[in-house]
Amino acid sequence: MNRAPLLLVAAAALLLALPASASADDATLSATVNSWSQTIGADAHSVALAAQNAHPRRMIYSARRFRRDALLARAAITLETPSTTNGQQGRQLALSAFANYAIAGRKWVLSGRARLAHYRALSIAYANAGARYARIGDTQLVAAGKLLP
Repeated sequence: MNRAPLLLVAAAALLLALPASASADDATLSATVNSWSQTIGADAHSVALAAQNAHPRRMIYSARRFRRDALLARAAITLETPSTTNGQQGRQLALSAFANYAIAGRKWVLSGRARLAHYRALSIAYANAGARYARIGDTQLVAAGKLLP
């Protein structure tokens, strides 16, 4: 029995499948980033709402969830393997963005704790620092989204 035709067909199928799987890797990465982005957005809204309504305990709780979700997002994105240069750059930007979100979450937790301890100036300083990290993360995540399909 001659296996050459079968091997040729299998090799051709493999070559045809490679570009499809390459774009699928970037698409999977994009879907992961988008999913975690929505989760982080909801968490950020919760932190902002608690802060606006002067509920420091609620703010601490929401900020902890925000930080935890940012760290989980980083872990999920780390497991993804991009297949293109744009995908690799987008992945790196997304990892940096979620790292900045984790730092922002920590600063917001500290802000809430300072508020509970009646250290108003310190609370404001931590809140502003958290907002700076969150803005940097936002910029990086938008740039990552432009690079991913």
